[in-house]
Amino acid sequence: MPHSSTVNIPGWRAAARSATLTFLGVLSALVLVSFGSQVIVAPALLPAQWLIARHTGAATSMVFSVFGALLIAEVTWIALGLAYGESATPSVGGLIAAAGLGVGIVFFTTSRPDG
Repeated sequence: MPHSSTVNIPGWRAAARSATLTFLGVLSALVLVSFGSQVIVAPALLPAQWLIARHTGAATSMVFSVFGALLIAEVTWIALGLAYGESATPSVGGLIAAAGLGVGIVFFTTSRPDG
């Protein structure tokens, strides 16, 4: 049987989608452990994570929901920490941590396909 000269379009789309999701997953993990890039990358990465989590299958959706929730919680914690400065009392620090956790939970629940 001769080799076909046509391109398998669905195969290419699946490969491109898989490569894109892998790249964004690795980027999400690296951003979480980097120092300072969360604030720079978050405005572009968070909407992408939310859309991916909302419109993909169960495992991929869960991974991107968790990555997004952790990223937004960390950005909220950093932003409020900068706003209150180093002179914040432990009770204010607790409120900052609670606010970060709350925002993370909201992101997680709204990004789930069933939520």
